Amino acid sequence: MSGYSRPYPLYELPHCDDLLHMIRQQVQEDANRVAFRFRRGKQLDQRTIGEFSSDIDALGTWLMARGLAGKHIALVAPNAYPWLVAYFAVLGSGSVIVPIDKDLPAEELGRLLSHSESVCAFAADKLAATVAAAKPGIEVHSFSELDGLMAEGRARIAAGDRAFIDHPQDVNRLATIVYTSGTTGGSKGVMLTQANMLADINQGCRYFDPEGPSLSVLPWHHMFGLVVALMMLVNWRSTVFINTGLKYLLPDFQESKPVTTMMVPLHIQTFHKMVMETARKEGKLKKLRFAMKLSLLLYKLGIDVRAKLLKDVRKPFGGELKYILVGGAALDPFYEKEFRAWGIDLIVAYGATECSPGIACNRNHYHRDGSVGLMVLDCEARIADDGEVLIRGPIVMQGYWHDEEATKAALKDGWYCSGDLGHVDADGFVYLTGRKKNLIILSDGENVSPEALEAKIGLIEGVSEVLVYQEGDEIAAEIFPDERRMGDQAHFDAQIAKFNESLPPAQRIRRVVLREKEFPKNTSRKILRHEARKESKNA
Repeated sequence: MSGYSRPYPLYELPHCDDLLHMIRQQVQEDANRVAFRFRRGKQLDQRTIGEFSSDIDALGTWLMARGLAGKHIALVAPNAYPWLVAYFAVLGSGSVIVPIDKDLPAEELGRLLSHSESVCAFAADKLAATVAAAKPGIEVHSFSELDGLMAEGRARIAAGDRAFIDHPQDVNRLATIVYTSGTTGGSKGVMLTQANMLADINQGCRYFDPEGPSLSVLPWHHMFGLVVALMMLVNWRSTVFINTGLKYLLPDFQESKPVTTMMVPLHIQTFHKMVMETARKEGKLKKLRFAMKLSLLLYKLGIDVRAKLLKDVRKPFGGELKYILVGGAALDPFYEKEFRAWGIDLIVAYGATECSPGIACNRNHYHRDGSVGLMVLDCEARIADDGEVLIRGPIVMQGYWHDEEATKAALKDGWYCSGDLGHVDADGFVYLTGRKKNLIILSDGENVSPEALEAKIGLIEGVSEVLVYQEGDEIAAEIFPDERRMGDQAHFDAQIAKFNESLPPAQRIRRVVLREKEFPKNTSRKILRHEARKESKNA
């Protein structure tokens, strides 16, 4: 075990009885603590935890007076402060919140609004008309209306209305329906309770400490973005800067100077290429590589000068970044070593919407390269005979909304069948090797994980994105090159031939196909394998 990774006691935080309790106990501690910072037009704005709690109470009081308590209410908008107010107000009123991807086509948006039985929706101003048209008859309130609605709620509270403030929280009832963004098509409505989410928040926070201000980047209609990359940070009393779009990402790093952020592997790969390409263009690549090698050598000897030695690399991230918690897809351990040399530890985690979502996580100072971490407390993993990872514990969903068949397939004897293949080492660290449904099975019985090959091919110079799949009894790789290597078939043929030398014969890539445009992706930046293959076949 390396000297910089070692077991140590779990962190301790006050226990949250329900999600409103998580907010209200912080108000009692220090109502003036700045909880959120964000851009409002060209201006920077902020809200204290006390102001956030007051806004929730005001909108929640309006909801109950409007007769919407206990209803299904959708939320269709990009990340923004009003999104959070609406989410907590709906949840606290006893209603079921249905966060929906803002980028869905109108037809799919309408389908999910109908399938979820949503009777009301909060929406970003630009989306309100689209939502209203997607499901005729639904009650829609745009974010620009919220100030007026909260004013009505505050007036009612001032007059003695405590219906929302005193509303008992049943943490075991259905709280949210979250639609999966499956990479093979067919989203399902995952049914989660507050108890599910609280199990993740209360126990997950004991593994990882953000150690300072944070930047929230991932979309909140995904559970990883909402629970791990937002609620856990709030529970840690971290000041969260809300990023409202990728075009603001680098400026937001400079403004917020975060110690911690959460991202998906595609972000990591993009940032790494950006740093290396900048160094190459400036003729400093060899100097950078030497500094990184020295940085890691000294670090392993207990001398941490990474932040000073690689300060120029860290500048685009605000200069203070120490941790990036990574989840959502496979990440090659290569990147963990590269970022570590810069003074940024990639804390790889494992989750699924069906598990609220955190299943396992590495820790600030106890982690294994290539692993997705240690199981969340009170939960357990079992490896089935075919290598599938099975999960049991309070984080596991109630089932899929209006889909008994899918529920029976996913939940068996109290275990959630993750569809992931992997193993657990002697110290409890979980390792994933691919997806069961994506496994390539050749005619000789050889099983090949496309994800494992994709992670390695993604490191080849010029590869921006890659998808590995089966063609007959052979394996093909489809590559979307970066700008400098666009259309350079000879380069990729040569690189794959060299790559094949490290593989057993059955796993070798026999065909290389180049794309002219990015692969289709869902909003968590995962390649939609089914759609990508359909595109390729039709090309």
